[in-house]
Amino acid sequence: MPAAVPIPESRKKELEEFQRRKCSGYCLKRFLCVWLRHDQGMSAIEIASSLGMNANTVRVVQRRFIAEGGGVFASHKRGPKNPRLMSFEEEGAFLEPFREAAENGSVLVAAEIKAAWEERLGRPVHAATLYRMLKRHGWRKVAPRPRHPKQDREALEAFKKGAMQKGSQERGQKGCH
Repeated sequence: MPAAVPIPESRKKELEEFQRRKCSGYCLKRFLCVWLRHDQGMSAIEIASSLGMNANTVRVVQRRFIAEGGGVFASHKRGPKNPRLMSFEEEGAFLEPFREAAENGSVLVAAEIKAAWEERLGRPVHAATLYRMLKRHGWRKVAPRPRHPKQDREALEAFKKGAMQKGSQERGQKGCH
């Protein structure tokens, strides 16, 4: 295994200054990754086992401290926090023409919105991503009713019975009832 990169004197001073600050949680673990190497001379594997971390993580923290300084301890991002393709405001602006069309009574199809979104982004987007965006903005699926709300069901049934009788009489058959 190659020898560890030595910590420069300027970084050692920065490390001693950072030691006086109070930090907790993951910030403290990251500080200890470098401090235990500097103060105790421990290897990355020993530090990893004592802190409950992976040895590669310890090495990465040490290398980043040498390259970037003490800001490495505080600026740790664990995973994507907002993996959106657009900001919430940009999404709202994109959906505005579709919202106006829907308010004017036109039927919107998700495939049309998806095609316009892909054109704007310049890359393909999965349909589930589109549906999550629509849900974020309070959109929901509204399907047309199967029948008119003022429809007279009795008149419809009478019409069906009359049509069946008339059709069967023309063919010389008896009715179905």
